[in-house]
Amino acid sequence: MQEQRVSYEEMAAKYRGDSEALCSDHEKLIEQILEEEESLISNHRHHIDDIVDLVKQEMMLLHEVDQPGSEVEEYVTKLDGILVHKMQHIMTIRNKLLKFHKHLKTEEVLSKLYQQMTNAEGSMGDDEMLDA
Repeated sequence: MQEQRVSYEEMAAKYRGDSEALCSDHEKLIEQILEEEESLISNHRHHIDDIVDLVKQEMMLLHEVDQPGSEVEEYVTKLDGILVHKMQHIMTIRNKLLKFHKHLKTEEVLSKLYQQMTNAEGSMGDDEMLDA
C-alpha cells in the first residue's frame, strides 16, 4: 500500500505537549475510523456483488463469442466495457481502503504520542513531589 503516512515527528511538532488538543483530535479520529470501517466493509460487500455480476456478464460474453458466426468486434467492445467497469470499482474501493489505512496509522502515531506525553507529565509530577 502506498499512501502518505503521518510521521511521529510531524505530530509531535503539531501538538508540542498540548495533550488536551491531542486527546480531542484522537477521539475525533477514532470516531471517524469507526464510521469508515463500517462504510468500507459495506462498500466491500457491494463491490463483491458487483464484481460477481460482471463476471457473469463475462461468462455470457464468452459463451456468445464461442458460437459460430459471432461478432468478434462486438465481443471486444463489450469486454472492454466490462473491464473498465471492473477497474473503476477496484479503484474506488482501493482509494477508500488507502484513506482508511492512513487513518489507522495516524491513530497509532497519536496513541503513541499521547502515551509518551502522559508518561512525561506523570514523571514531572513525581519529580515535583520529590522536591516538596
